[in-house]
Amino acid sequence: MDFPHTFLLFCTVLIFYNLGLIWFAQIVIYPLFGKVGSEEYITYHQFYSSHIPLPVIIPGFASFLLPLVLIFVHPEAIPLWLVVANSGCALVSLFVTVALAIPRHNRLERNGKQEDVIQELIRYNWPRTLAITGSAVLTLMMVTLAFSPV
Repeated sequence: MDFPHTFLLFCTVLIFYNLGLIWFAQIVIYPLFGKVGSEEYITYHQFYSSHIPLPVIIPGFASFLLPLVLIFVHPEAIPLWLVVANSGCALVSLFVTVALAIPRHNRLERNGKQEDVIQELIRYNWPRTLAITGSAVLTLMMVTLAFSPV
């Protein structure tokens, strides 16, 4: 198997891992933020933040950036528009993470429980959840095209 096919498979695994994470965060983790008591909230969020780099942050940012590499390194059977559309989903996810999610997490960790900020986090996470879902669908289409018999 050549490098473009191998790289596509690596990206596929990473993107589908991230797909599971984002839906779990949207449906379970972020709503649970509102169930934590005010007095223990900062400690809770600090624990959360200190434990997510390896399982969440590193694979998340990798799944936002690696689709951009696919623009230059993709199997020939995949049309460029499909790779660019996938990269667009990744860029939306990256933007929501950097511009909307991280500042709200910082506010929660610094100022403690704030229901309005938790609701914003949940609401603003929907575009990221949908973009990652779109990326997974587009990636599955790319894998199907790349590995279809000629």
